[in-house]
Amino acid sequence: MTSVDPCSDLHLSANYDGERARIIAQGNLDVYTAPLLRAQLVDAVDAGARRITLIVRGVNLIDSSGLSGLVFGYKLATGCGGDFTLCGDEVLVARLLARTGLDRVIPLHRDFDRGGGEFRATGS
Repeated sequence: MTSVDPCSDLHLSANYDGERARIIAQGNLDVYTAPLLRAQLVDAVDAGARRITLIVRGVNLIDSSGLSGLVFGYKLATGCGGDFTLCGDEVLVARLLARTGLDRVIPLHRDFDRGGGEFRATGS
């Protein structure tokens, strides 16, 4: 599933595999794009995903609405007994999580492994 709003600076693509969802977000997470991210996260849970990994790439901006979208994803996944992980080598994301204290709640991994057809976050 791919979601692109031609008026936004965010491109989302998602793969679901049972209880696992991998969502790739490329672009800005802000007041205009956060609703797209939230909708994608809800779609993942509605499809049965309980283990959500959000891969962030090319993120140049995260405002308070974008940060709220990340917290929403965490609460949505953990609220249904699952987990939420961020993945990507984005300095901006790491810095924002550290400054807000969310790095103690939402895991951020630098890379990922797709061994055996199964997606697993690895490293730190």
